[in-house]
Amino acid sequence: MQELIHNFGIDWKLLLAQMVNFALLLFILKKFAYGPILEMFRKRREDIAESLKKNKEAEENFNQSIRVREEAAEKARTEALALISQAELEAKHRKEVLLAEASRKVEEVILDAKKVIAREKAKMGEEVYAESEALVRLGIEKTIGKIPAATRDKDFIKEALKELKTISR
Repeated sequence: MQELIHNFGIDWKLLLAQMVNFALLLFILKKFAYGPILEMFRKRREDIAESLKKNKEAEENFNQSIRVREEAAEKARTEALALISQAELEAKHRKEVLLAEASRKVEEVILDAKKVIAREKAKMGEEVYAESEALVRLGIEKTIGKIPAATRDKDFIKEALKELKTISR
């Protein structure tokens, strides 16, 4: 037996702890879950019996009140038609207000998008200008390679960039 327990890898201490845990869980569930659930079922059974009794009384009252209900239904129909026509008018007005608000919001979105596009365009122009300056400087170095960079005429580079800017537009 000892060899069988050892072959299956059963730890008797762990098994005992699990059994204690299971017993404790079973006790807690019985005390705090099953008891209240059974009480709830008993109460529900009583409520159903009482509801069946009240249902019979209501059925008797229902047979007596059919005529009253028909009169009330007719009155409700006329009131409902009046409410529906009023609601249709309010809905049309609300629709117009919503459409005006939506078109205003669309215009705001379009204006915001135009602003963003203008900012991006200006940013791209600045980036192109900066990259063009480096390209012109490199081009000048290659064409006038003998002149040191420290003595180059900065006005010459700026003038070349202005020309490049005018051409690119």
